[in-house]
Amino acid sequence: MPKALILFLCGLIFLFHCSAYELKSSSQGRPASTKTNLNIVFCPLHYPDQRLFLNDTATLTKRLSRVKPFDEFTAYIRFYRVALSAKEEAALFRATTQYPYLEARRDFLDGLRARLKSDYKLVILDASGGILAAELSAPEKFSLIILGRNKYKTPAGLANGFMHELGHALGLRDEWFSGEAAFCPPGPPNCAIDRAQAKQWWGDLVVPGGRAGYICGCCGNKNYIRPTVASLMNKPERAEDFGPVNERYLRNALAALAKTP
Repeated sequence: MPKALILFLCGLIFLFHCSAYELKSSSQGRPASTKTNLNIVFCPLHYPDQRLFLNDTATLTKRLSRVKPFDEFTAYIRFYRVALSAKEEAALFRATTQYPYLEARRDFLDGLRARLKSDYKLVILDASGGILAAELSAPEKFSLIILGRNKYKTPAGLANGFMHELGHALGLRDEWFSGEAAFCPPGPPNCAIDRAQAKQWWGDLVVPGGRAGYICGCCGNKNYIRPTVASLMNKPERAEDFGPVNERYLRNALAALAKTP
């Protein structure tokens, strides 16, 4: 490794574990290896005050720990945060015109991966921005999430926006049919191209009195089919959970991640 790169990485106030909420059985329930965890790294951008960043990350981690099915896997979710100077931020991140509209330096991303010995979700909290974006990905893979704080008027709104974008980073599709939802392609588990496909994917959850059904509109197309009227993948400001279809997918995905050797 070049000497300049070694000095750069050592100069960062680099990645420390954040106990954003108390785990009920941290000594027994938390795996020793980050490879069996969902690793979420919070990184600030344009924050005028470190305390504000800490308050925001606390709000997001608290919200995550209360949403099903994440509340069942708290022993397998680890949070980290990165402390950067304004000069380091300018050197590490660059705005782009292509989705997700922000680019991070490769050596920075690789350095985090080497430190964790695993992939992770990098959540860029932009205190002065209004862009919301996340790469559609899988639980075990790296993806970038951008949360523009100016988009939200309340901490609760920011927290729900985080859950929506994290849903994309874990593989959930947009359950809306206008705007940037069209960037998200239809697919499992929650946006079918027609009713027949939807029945194959979640027909067993469509029962009398249940929340799952065949609702028109997702991934930017009003004719595609989604499973619920309202969920965090539809209009997050009006929802409190992901709905039964998404919850089942997330539960299975998190369980599989927890069992990964």
